[in-house]
Amino acid sequence: MANVLSSSIGFHPRSSKDAPGFGFGLGSSSMQPSWTSSSPFQSAQSSALNQLAATSLFNNTAPRAQKRRHEPEDSENYPQDEVMDRSPTPERPKRGPPKRLRTAPSSDSVTKEDNSSRESRAREDKDVDIGVLLATLPPQSLLPILTSLIKAHPSLKSAILPLIPRPTVETATQALADSSKKLREAYPYSNNAPFSQPSSSSSYFGFGFGNAPTNASSGGMRESYIQSRLRPHINEFVSTCNSYLPYFSYTSASSQSALSAQNRSHPTEVFIFLCNLTGHVLSQPPLAQNGLEPLLLSRLSEEWHAWDGSQGGMFGSDTVRNWEQRLDEFAAKDSDFGQTMRGIRDQWISRVGWLVGRTIQQPMES
Repeated sequence: MANVLSSSIGFHPRSSKDAPGFGFGLGSSSMQPSWTSSSPFQSAQSSALNQLAATSLFNNTAPRAQKRRHEPEDSENYPQDEVMDRSPTPERPKRGPPKRLRTAPSSDSVTKEDNSSRESRAREDKDVDIGVLLATLPPQSLLPILTSLIKAHPSLKSAILPLIPRPTVETATQALADSSKKLREAYPYSNNAPFSQPSSSSSYFGFGFGNAPTNASSGGMRESYIQSRLRPHINEFVSTCNSYLPYFSYTSASSQSALSAQNRSHPTEVFIFLCNLTGHVLSQPPLAQNGLEPLLLSRLSEEWHAWDGSQGGMFGSDTVRNWEQRLDEFAAKDSDFGQTMRGIRDQWISRVGWLVGRTIQQPMES
């Protein structure tokens, strides 16, 4: 009977350096053939590893269950799922006050600082002599300072007016002439019909009052546009007239003003001022006169009537004849101002016309 001899040579795994790797010598110990049998030592080792892994898995799951349920009362009252669903909301950090509120000074400190700064400024202003500073300023810079001061404190106007020296008739008439010239030059005449200069008729100080231009044409410009151009200059002329009239006025309103303490003007000076004022008004173009009428006609009529009723002195024949000539010139104007001056002229002739041998012709009764 033939005995079958088993081979004593076994196929043991080789190391990585000895195993073939498809011709590249890159064998791996993990790449063992499936038909390689395992030794008893390897079986024991694998069973020990499995037991150790099971033990560690059990030990890891036990604390997790304990973390979910620390006390038995919680597990009895609330199911485990409900406890997990109602997890506590994380606390929000508390916000502090804004930086501005934390760094802002208190009201008491601000009040103290304001008081200290005011006291320091008051001490500095007390040591300054305003008269010394004003004396070194040029004259043209004093007017803006005084004007801004009166605008800020209107009550100072009544205190400053008596301190202003009384203007002379020459100063007042020159101011009227300058303002009247600006108003006349502001009229927008066309090139085809230039403005005719006033004639050089004689007056007290060489201010000629020619007739208002009757052939001047506005070149098709609308009256509203011309009036808008003239309005600022009309207001300036009226302001100049009202500023000097109280110094050359015989009306009761002017005598009761702050200027009443100063001496009243002589009738001759009053006539010169009113004559220049009326002449400048009548020398303006028709549209300019229409703008001046509602602003000056009533006041001018009152001033002329007050002058006519205040004459009570002795005057020379030349002065009276000069008055007669001027009143006749103004009464001959074909305007509302001219009509007003005709009534004043007739009233003056009825009072003192006998000085020049002139009387008012009364209409004959039928």
